[in-house]
Amino acid sequence: MIPRVVRHACGLLALGAAALSAQTVPATTGNPTGNPAPKPAPKKKRVDFSATLGFSQTNGNASALATNVSNKLKYTIAGWSFQQDLAFFYGEANSKVNTNFWNGGLRADRTVAARVALFMATRYDRNVVQGIENRYQQGFGVTVAALDDKWNRLNVALGGSFFSQELTPGSVARVSRAFPAARAAVDYRRKLTDVAYVQQTAEYLPAVGDSTSSYFVNAESAVVAPITKSVGLKIGYIVRYNSDPPVRNNLQLKTTDTFFSSGLTLTF
Repeated sequence: MIPRVVRHACGLLALGAAALSAQTVPATTGNPTGNPAPKPAPKKKRVDFSATLGFSQTNGNASALATNVSNKLKYTIAGWSFQQDLAFFYGEANSKVNTNFWNGGLRADRTVAARVALFMATRYDRNVVQGIENRYQQGFGVTVAALDDKWNRLNVALGGSFFSQELTPGSVARVSRAFPAARAAVDYRRKLTDVAYVQQTAEYLPAVGDSTSSYFVNAESAVVAPITKSVGLKIGYIVRYNSDPPVRNNLQLKTTDTFFSSGLTLTF
């Protein structure tokens, strides 16, 4: 039987050898230079999804109802990206509809060079208050990532679109029911933290070959602040401008509609 003192001595020698080995051998494995191994680059997400829901209701001396729903879905694979988005606003005041706005679309992008992609898109929008019963847009163009770093992303797009629209009953417009248009757009996002950001998008769509020189300007501003990793608070402001709005029942409609929204956002 080995004496207790010998066992203790053997244990101390083993501890000393381990400590000496830890001081003389680099902590990295399979790296003879002793420099820390570089961290692997994080994998890019193939699927990005976010959805926002806002709701408010007032009753009593006055009654009002407001609802806004939106979502964005993006799937990326092998140089392609496919996107879907939807925004819906509905409002009533004293049992009368004062907001009924739909705007949704599908888009496919193909990367052809560093920071350059070609795209094709189709969109649908409905804005009854502005006299638009249904409007379809088919578009194409090129997108350039003018800025893309850890905190900033700026995309610039140029292209063209073809519109076809149906007005609400009693409405007439100077532009024809179907017309082509050019398109210039910017999309800027500034990250405030890893999960909070501000975003500004804007597009300019002048009608081509139309004697009235009609054009559209669409813009959206958004701020997203996190509550948890997947839940946040979103505040948004949408502007829809039509230089030649329809005339409905001999009443000239306004050129600008704005939509303010706030609600909870889910991000995955």
